[in-house]
Amino acid sequence: MPKHEQLNQDRPGRRSGIRRLVLRPRADNHASGSGKPTWHDNRDWSTIKEQLRRTVRRAPEVVINVKGSRRGKDGDQAAIEGVLRYMMYISRSGRLQAVNEKDEQLNGREAIRELHASWDLDMQRLHGAKGEALHSSFNIIFSMPAKTDPEKLLGAVQGFACVRFKGHQYVMALHTHDTDPADDAPEHPHVHLVLRAENDEGQRIHIRKSDLRVWREEFAAQLRARGVEANATSRSERGRSTKSLGGAEWHIQKRFREGRNGGHNPVMPQAQAARFHEAARELQDGIIEPKPWEAAMAARRRDVLRDLASNAARLRKEGDSNLADEVDRFIREMPPVDSERRQIQRALVNQVKKRLEEQDKDKQQNLDR
Repeated sequence: MPKHEQLNQDRPGRRSGIRRLVLRPRADNHASGSGKPTWHDNRDWSTIKEQLRRTVRRAPEVVINVKGSRRGKDGDQAAIEGVLRYMMYISRSGRLQAVNEKDEQLNGREAIRELHASWDLDMQRLHGAKGEALHSSFNIIFSMPAKTDPEKLLGAVQGFACVRFKGHQYVMALHTHDTDPADDAPEHPHVHLVLRAENDEGQRIHIRKSDLRVWREEFAAQLRARGVEANATSRSERGRSTKSLGGAEWHIQKRFREGRNGGHNPVMPQAQAARFHEAARELQDGIIEPKPWEAAMAARRRDVLRDLASNAARLRKEGDSNLADEVDRFIREMPPVDSERRQIQRALVNQVKKRLEEQDKDKQQNLDR
């Protein structure tokens, strides 16, 4: 459905919005309303070669995380107040400088409150045509590894947002380990961006999974234009199997590892404990068949290996043997497909083996006495 199609003639330019943050890509394989391909199948060979070079040399990967704000179902006013709380969070209650879509710098709590009021969130439609609750804004995080120049990162996000979110109101704040007043500030620099869901004309933004690939590529290009080496590939293309932890779970697990939850008896995070118990139960019951997602991971790996081998052959045919050799070495060094479930089960098996070996050792020592 085109981005600007009107669903309700009584509300010009308004749409019902997305019901989920991640949806299936559209059949025409285009990003919502952008007219640009959402995948890289149409890239020319020189572009593919450049990305191959960055990938095999393990250039830093850009990260973009998107989460919708609180929906209106619990009360529209509560959803609107939630946006203000998040603005206060990213600016650390005004202690960190924030920047809006006009490149205006905002300092202090009062400036954040005035910005929030200027968004007129109560004028947005927070319920769809079928009564479903909609997000009033989206919270987006742009990240790069530690030691990335923070100011260049901020400039890249500003350049990206200026193009991709044109006509929308947004505010962003840079977090670094040195400037973020939070005690557990991560080492890597990142930028929080709060995006108003509807633009100046009342048209609602739609964020699909296919869009995120395009966003990462555009963000990486903005960084490279500022002299920061950056790449945007999928986990499978890099030979990685398991997903990275989300921000919230990462902090929860960090507190667990450091013994900062549960006092003297740290408690394993609920989500992690559930995955552990499920893997242990399946191991005990002798369930060894791969899960559907593990089979999908293996299929993706086969596709990646086939494409890499094909590209290496083409490079060698063109006489670029150095890059072809790098691609071949990248293939050889690619770790086997793995999953968290299998990792937990291997750790449990090794633990049992170690205990049995210790018991055998104790028995032998008793016999020798």
